[in-house]
Amino acid sequence: MGTRPGGPDAPHQGARPPVQPRRAQIAVVGFGNAGRQHAAAIGVLVALRPAAVVETDPEAARRAVEAGLTVRPLPEVLADPAVAALAVCLPPGHRPPVLAAAIAAGKHLVVEKLPARSPAELREILDAAAGAGLFSTVMFQHRFALPGQLRVKAPERFADGIGHLLISRPRSDSHYREGWRAEPEAAVGGVSVHLGAHYIDLACQLLGEPVEVTALSRTEAVAGIDTELLGHVTFRSGARLTVTVTCRAAARFEQLTVLGRRDWVEVRAGATVGELDGRPLASAARPAGELRQDVYRELTEALRGGPAPDLSALARSTGVVAILDGLLGTPVGTTAPVAAPC
Repeated sequence: MGTRPGGPDAPHQGARPPVQPRRAQIAVVGFGNAGRQHAAAIGVLVALRPAAVVETDPEAARRAVEAGLTVRPLPEVLADPAVAALAVCLPPGHRPPVLAAAIAAGKHLVVEKLPARSPAELREILDAAAGAGLFSTVMFQHRFALPGQLRVKAPERFADGIGHLLISRPRSDSHYREGWRAEPEAAVGGVSVHLGAHYIDLACQLLGEPVEVTALSRTEAVAGIDTELLGHVTFRSGARLTVTVTCRAAARFEQLTVLGRRDWVEVRAGATVGELDGRPLASAARPAGELRQDVYRELTEALRGGPAPDLSALARSTGVVAILDGLLGTPVGTTAPVAAPC
């Protein structure tokens, strides 16, 4: 059984915003690694135009100017009626006031992952955006790597199934001991949040709503910033998932395997194989830049009067936020229910 296009929190048709001009303008807030990736995705789409970059760090602002982008202060961007949306690429803990101001100014949202520090914070964003008749999307671009048959949420497909997630992205501990990455309030966590979240989100797209987590092991660079996380997740569908995310191994590895009673799926390094309804399934990996463009294509179509964003909808992020909130906040060796998203 699939969800309504745009997710349960998508604006109703009567609350749809005005159709935007041929080239919608989007401002990028924050020009670190993520912000540069967003700007690159926007820049190659003919229906979009990067309106400006908002950046207070002088070095990052200089890079934006060198890339041919205009740097403007946030109040000026929010007051500009030509700016349709904001891509908010600040660290998670620095985003809430910007998101609130953007919604108050009537701007649609593209939020970098992880989109919120807790289920309650995510619910506030969703409710505020929906109440203002705005689209809220998220840069979980790996959702677009899933073949079409897997893009509609249907957790009953893998009910009572088992899954295993393994992510290895080598980073030194020093990477998580510098700047905002070493601050739990800003970063939320370490490798699990910033590198593991994409595949945890994919697991939620396939398995549905998580109800219980067990934190099995956590290794930290500094307090609250993990470099390795092992855990177990139970879903309302009865499916169970083991989670291993590390930056302490030399190998780069990304794999999610889900085994149902009949069907099975494996996503590895962006490529998907499996069997659904007795038929083989195969989808080649695509460059991450193309997947990011797909997020913006969905928003562009919505701004031009098409369907509300579906696969990129922020409302489809409740599971990954709840899982990470539970695995990072639960004492090791204990099992706890995940915080309800609403």
